[in-house]
Amino acid sequence: MFQLIKFKNEACSGSASRNGTCYTSDECASKGGTSSGTCAQGYGVCCIFTLSCGGKSSENCTYLVQSTTSNPSFNPCTFTICKCSSNICRIRLDFVNFSIAGPSVGTASSRVVASIGGSIGDCTTDTFSVTAPKNMGSPIICGFNTGQHMILDASDKCHKAAFDFGRSGINRQFDIKVTQYACGDENGGPDGCLQYFTGNTGTFASFNFPTSSSTVASTVTHLSNQCYTICFRQEQGKCAICYSTVIMGTAAAIDQGSFGLSKSSLNSAAKGRQDTGCDTDYLQEHDFGCSHLVSAQQRPFRVIFKTDGDEDAIGISSATANEQGQLPGGIIGFHLNFALQDC
Repeated sequence: MFQLIKFKNEACSGSASRNGTCYTSDECASKGGTSSGTCAQGYGVCCIFTLSCGGKSSENCTYLVQSTTSNPSFNPCTFTICKCSSNICRIRLDFVNFSIAGPSVGTASSRVVASIGGSIGDCTTDTFSVTAPKNMGSPIICGFNTGQHMILDASDKCHKAAFDFGRSGINRQFDIKVTQYACGDENGGPDGCLQYFTGNTGTFASFNFPTSSSTVASTVTHLSNQCYTICFRQEQGKCAICYSTVIMGTAAAIDQGSFGLSKSSLNSAAKGRQDTGCDTDYLQEHDFGCSHLVSAQQRPFRVIFKTDGDEDAIGISSATANEQGQLPGGIIGFHLNFALQDC
């Protein structure tokens, strides 16, 4: 007599710091996964799905991987991600490791700088983006983005996650975890939020910001043509949110803080404009204009990040005409703390 054991195909933790889905050993092999530990009281295996360039998956937890290389074998490198069920509403990409060629950089300085504003922040060598047919796709990004994430509204058609690599000789690597969230699952975040943060405190940053560094170099450059919404979950008993820079600038000539967008006028603080004064690069609270982002009580907690396609750099050091002409530079982007406040 044989006993038939049934178990749910739930998320599981593998033995190599990766998550997977619990399947029978035969199911895992037939789906192209790799067994990594057991689950379901030993009746199943934790099946890990790892894709290389050109791969396709409709599994709930999948990893898109490229080990370090200066000459990728596939270019473009495209992954196809399909919903694992009709009840999926959000798809999240966590950048466990992400390092490709960065954008054309500027250099913030108190001296006169060259007029190269049209290319600053452009991903001119490598790019990464994700399509979402009939929904909003991701912005185009490049550079260092380890620890960042994106969440897209799921499409009934498959998503394409695509890298396009430029010249060889540049080291690139990525390890991206793809998780799918059912409709109504709060962990997926609200519709339309490209990034979603939970907890009472934390940090968030613009793409290509060197979040692992304790200083902000003069060449730190935000990406151009960004436009997306960043959302924060309202935790129980919290009615407001406050923001502050992770790195504080000082009076030293080359010491920048971790916030600089558009034109700046003083070393000690980036210049903030409000309402209609922000028309190039800015962080905006709801629909109430843009400001220093000190605090907000409007709910839900969210900000919009927008950059245009150019940086003002017309060859003079005036802070009103040159985003590189004073410190902190208006080309930095941001790395900010957030802290929810009690009601």
